Amino acid sequence: MEPIQLIDGTEEGDLSNLEPQSTEYTYTELRELGLRIYKEVWKQFYEWEPRECRQIIHALAGRWVPGEKENYNNMIDQLLDPGALQDLEMRIDSENPNQPLLIVTQYDAEGQGTSHPLEMKEISVDPTFKAHPPYESCPPINQSMWRWGLSETVTFIPYGDEEEFPAIEYLDQFESFAWEEDFDPDLEVIQIETVRRLHNTWNISINNIDRMRIFPKPLHESYKKGLLWQRFQRDLLRWPRGTDDDIEWACFEPAVDDFRKRLTSVLETFCPNLNCLRTLCTTHLHPQSGSFGGGRPKLTNQSMRLSEGEPCGEECFRLTDESYMDKVYWENESDMETLKTILSISPNLFPCQLADLCFKPCREVFVQRTHIFSDRDHMAYDDDPADALESHAKNNRTRRKPRKRRLIFEEEKEHAVFVPLEPCKHKGPCEREWCECYRRKRHCQLACRCGINCDRQYRGCECKRCTSTCPCVKHARECLPGICHKCDARGATNNPCVNTMLQRNDAKAIDIKQAKYGLGAFAAQDMKSGDFIGDYVGNMLTVDDIDILNHVTEHNGRNYFFEFAKENSEEMLDAAPVGNATRFLNHAATELANCEARILLVNGEHHIGFYTSKISKWLARGDELLLWYGDNYWLNKRVDIEPSRD
Repeated sequence: MEPIQLIDGTEEGDLSNLEPQSTEYTYTELRELGLRIYKEVWKQFYEWEPRECRQIIHALAGRWVPGEKENYNNMIDQLLDPGALQDLEMRIDSENPNQPLLIVTQYDAEGQGTSHPLEMKEISVDPTFKAHPPYESCPPINQSMWRWGLSETVTFIPYGDEEEFPAIEYLDQFESFAWEEDFDPDLEVIQIETVRRLHNTWNISINNIDRMRIFPKPLHESYKKGLLWQRFQRDLLRWPRGTDDDIEWACFEPAVDDFRKRLTSVLETFCPNLNCLRTLCTTHLHPQSGSFGGGRPKLTNQSMRLSEGEPCGEECFRLTDESYMDKVYWENESDMETLKTILSISPNLFPCQLADLCFKPCREVFVQRTHIFSDRDHMAYDDDPADALESHAKNNRTRRKPRKRRLIFEEEKEHAVFVPLEPCKHKGPCEREWCECYRRKRHCQLACRCGINCDRQYRGCECKRCTSTCPCVKHARECLPGICHKCDARGATNNPCVNTMLQRNDAKAIDIKQAKYGLGAFAAQDMKSGDFIGDYVGNMLTVDDIDILNHVTEHNGRNYFFEFAKENSEEMLDAAPVGNATRFLNHAATELANCEARILLVNGEHHIGFYTSKISKWLARGDELLLWYGDNYWLNKRVDIEPSRD
């Protein structure tokens, strides 16, 4: 398997695209070498840095001019003279007394002033105009994000200028203060240069540099932590001994024509969750997959040729005879590597599709595919481990199909009480203890590497139109793209499944404006029962995190926490610091509430969707959207009950 490449352009365990070298250094030798280079870089940097700082300071000082200080003091005295200011600032034109003039005076080096009149336009302000009431900032987001290490470090003191806020009690809950952390940017430059020299000059791998333990933090903690990741979060200081050797080369970037390495370089940062499908995900905690492909095709070349379908053009593989098979030759090796890379990811793509991806004629792609996947060597796709292969062989000998025991899933009926697992990444079926889904008796997700045919995969529905009888709807799940085919959960038509509104963000428009109680949410268009209003998003916290924020919520009287289930203490949303328009829905009694919250499992993760309630047959444009917060919210002001709004 190829090395995993990380966000900073490096491979796991290696800073550049070099072959792993032999371990010819002992630990003692490695550490002595690292300390020697570290001291060498330290000495060179601080020989250069003081001189450079003095030159910059002298350049900023400017030239001294005799008498300049006295002229400056005289000018300041004139500007601060109340009589002079009154005489110079404002004058009334005798010819047009209703048109005041603003006089701007410009002083030269000798203190002599030159005045310039500027006309002013009078602006009338309505005395009944009211200022907007104070509010707290809430940056908009469209997807919830995890807030890591809330109890570890406090970054600021909320309401620090208000005497009523219990600042001491609030700060006592944290282990450290962010403003007390010792960060030396010069030291970071020295450490980066030390790594560069050890790796580029001495050919020491990143793993071995970490083994030296000469730096306070590892080079790679994760794809967004560590010394190498921090190096790309700001512009690095340029200094002569650090730039002569081209420091940028220290981090490898795949070549433009190397398709496989370019795909692999972003794979570590790409989130496979269908609700995300983006890089640098801030929502899902699990590390991403580190490799592509590995599967073999299920379709032979002959079966593709005999399959039903219209030719994609005059050069379609369906119109190709055997005489053409020996006439194709691609001179550029990168074209062949591109095709192999694509087939390693999706080995069953038809040549018509591969032609569009490779920018090659369809029949040429088909010929090259026959060289890569020969029908004589064709094998059914099988990633099972050795013991599973022996089981299959035994079954073939006895000509019996193994009886599948009934699978039990603990989250079958009430998934909200369980925290979703990370997608499994092992090869083979999910039937051993190595699989976390198997061990915890959970369904596999679409992001699991076992595929949609896994026995533990949720089976979805067979509905043509998903209503209250749909098994997905009954289990409070949105339909799954790629599994729920008949209802068009994928959204390939103009009439997609109605049970996928949250993942498609098919929300009705709402306005935020002044309501009876602070700001409120109002319908910006006519709505009917069951319409999707929005996905309640915010910071993902645990119950322990919520306890830390008790002082804040009790002080400001605002509670934006929303739990998925009382039994689930590891997942809770807080829309106070970040959120979207759904945080502004105000409370109403059950008989007056026209909206409802639904806890849904959407592609393997929990969401809270707001919908117009069933009792609301019709909502007109301009109607306020109201939600029942629940009885417990009013009985107990603790933060672990229900959501609240302004």
